Amino acid sequence: MCNHVSKVLEWGFDEKRNFKAALWGCTKCDATADAPFKDENEVFVDHSKCGPECFGCKARNLQLSTGDAGRPVGKKEWEGRLKFYKDARNQGIQPAGTQRLQVEAAYKASETLGKAYDAGTMGVRADKVTKSVASIMKETGAA
Repeated sequence: MCNHVSKVLEWGFDEKRNFKAALWGCTKCDATADAPFKDENEVFVDHSKCGPECFGCKARNLQLSTGDAGRPVGKKEWEGRLKFYKDARNQGIQPAGTQRLQVEAAYKASETLGKAYDAGTMGVRADKVTKSVASIMKETGAA
């Protein structure tokens, strides 16, 4: 008599069109079934009495995180960038983004315009604001 170990032989769909295993087979013999074979010798391990050498207990407590790899920049650079942006916002300047070049361009545009630059309402990118563009913006009421 074989002590069956289940494996999926065929995949199909249930009545709700969900993808599921349709035919199971044994890895040790040619037996097949519509459901996984019940393993009479399946061992249940009670991890409440394990010691520090138990890999299962160690793995159970793992927390996965991308850390700084999940961000386009490191934490220190990100916090510096946000502080620079926040300082601009506190002065009434609205840069187009938090990147250092965008904030610096907004500062320069504000200096050229003689008032706080607002990327949301002024209609001209901060890096395109020159003295001649600023004078046109003032004439048209865009600044």
